[in-house]
Amino acid sequence: MLRTVIYFDIFNHPLKSTEIQDYCQQSRLRREEITGALHELCRDNFLEEQEGYYFLSGRNILAGIRKERNERAEAYLKKAKRYSKLIASFPFVRSVGISGSLSKGTMDHDGDIDYFIITEPKRLWVCRTLLVLFKKVFLLNSRKYFCVNYFIDTHELSIPDLNLFTATEIVFIKPMYEGAVFEKFVRANTWVNEFYPNRAETADRHDLPSGNRFFKRSFEKIMRGRLGEALDTFFFRLTLKRWKRKFRNVDESQFDLNFRSRRNVSKHHPQGFQFKVMNQLAERVFEFEQKHRVVLQKSEWRLDNPVEMQG
Repeated sequence: MLRTVIYFDIFNHPLKSTEIQDYCQQSRLRREEITGALHELCRDNFLEEQEGYYFLSGRNILAGIRKERNERAEAYLKKAKRYSKLIASFPFVRSVGISGSLSKGTMDHDGDIDYFIITEPKRLWVCRTLLVLFKKVFLLNSRKYFCVNYFIDTHELSIPDLNLFTATEIVFIKPMYEGAVFEKFVRANTWVNEFYPNRAETADRHDLPSGNRFFKRSFEKIMRGRLGEALDTFFFRLTLKRWKRKFRNVDESQFDLNFRSRRNVSKHHPQGFQFKVMNQLAERVFEFEQKHRVVLQKSEWRLDNPVEMQG
């Protein structure tokens, strides 16, 4: 339970008691058990509570921050719905979801709206290139409401980064278009239940209709044959070459983690949040144990070991 609060503290995100119950890695905890445990943790000065939010002791500024972020997220969600409908109208898009901060109902003043996009197989890079060109030309390359940074295709729905950070991002995705395709994605990633055994299946869904279906169908028909195959391969190689040149100082393992590029996946996370967050988690748990002279119950943070955790 404490590890759950510590993890979300990395994002300055205090939790309600119901959220702690949902996000805790301990399964089948009853409501009264959660309430009693939180009361004891507050009594012993491990946690504090304010306006229904629980956070690490000394972090009482977080309740106000979360309320402000929640209010901002409501306004951003309206824009996200409109842009999700727009993205869904692009050729070869098979599902659209909101990821990142907004999927958790929170948004910083300088935050972006992140989209998780599932495409037709062997046309992922055509789809991605069209969306990026739209952003550059019509949105002046602004990603504030249009950050298209993660694509996979319907033939490879499983995510290989089996750790707490990735599991968190997956379970919070808000499906906005083609829920049936997203259901297949959920079934392909049941490993997240190891990290979130109490998290109910996503209920907040907005299965929006796509706009301009005639353009989408017509363009897809043109790109079905060899031309589409050739363009997809070309855009894949061109983008990968550009990223390797631009991020040449990033070591190979970190490059693959943050800029994973295959014919069936495109991941563009230049800030390397996954690696940073997992390191910060280890550091904060250690600091908490030293401060309070306790040893927290061990829990799994990853089911694989793609990168060495430092700190």
